[in-house]
Amino acid sequence: MTTGARALAAAALERGLWHPLRLLPTARVSAAGAWLGRRLGPVLHPELDARARANLARLRPDLDPAAALAEVWGNIGATYAEMARGLRLWDEGRVEVRGAAHVLETRRERPVLVAGLHTANPEVLGLTLARIGARPAGIAMRQPTAFRERVITALRRRAGGRVIPARRDAARAALGVLAAGEETLLLYVDESVGGEVRAPSLGRGERRAGNIVLAVRLARLSGCAIVPGFVTRLPGPRFVTTFLPPLALPPPGRERAADIAAGVAALDAALDPVVRARLTQWLYTISLRPEEG
Repeated sequence: MTTGARALAAAALERGLWHPLRLLPTARVSAAGAWLGRRLGPVLHPELDARARANLARLRPDLDPAAALAEVWGNIGATYAEMARGLRLWDEGRVEVRGAAHVLETRRERPVLVAGLHTANPEVLGLTLARIGARPAGIAMRQPTAFRERVITALRRRAGGRVIPARRDAARAALGVLAAGEETLLLYVDESVGGEVRAPSLGRGERRAGNIVLAVRLARLSGCAIVPGFVTRLPGPRFVTTFLPPLALPPPGRERAADIAAGVAALDAALDPVVRARLTQWLYTISLRPEEG
């Protein structure tokens, strides 16, 4: 089967299962998605399966390779299937929040930018921000299929969030959010662009492009706090959304480029161990290429 045919098969499966999954209990939906992910992921995407194996061996040699790879694909499958349950993940009490004060208390003093990661089910991060009253406005890239774009955009809006399309004027819109101070800017800093995973470094050297750099630049321009945020998956399914303390950025100096580089290094140092610890739940374990600089 060619790469294009595999992509079409995966998209058709996703679309075909959407309505039936909406009728099932959350636990069964998640379990079904995990089962399909483990069995079909390596078949439909053999090149990504090989890349995941290499990344697990390089970054987490302590893990059992077969079990870790199965967890990677299981998490991806469960995450896609859980789109059918949407807001019920919160309404059914499946989300625990840790460190909410790092967002809410900080917002009383200055704007907040949540530097998000694609761990576990990343949609739970924005859902959590909405449900704790932080009013997320997230910069979002288009999904790979029109169907998924419609589903996820609708989910984010129903949760109470606002979507800022990732276009050339997104940085200006983000500055507007921070200047107004009424919403929390959600920016995923481990984005994948053109097949390149921008952050964290994970042994690939200094990060010089992408949202991780944009986050630090926005902080310098607006005076906002950067709060790292991520989700961890537990059996059930259950989720823990964690917000770390605001990042201590180096004070502004005379060299703007040096200040930004130091801030990026500080943010990367906070995020790198989070991803390493949750490598089997990171959506980009199948995409990361060690040779990327």
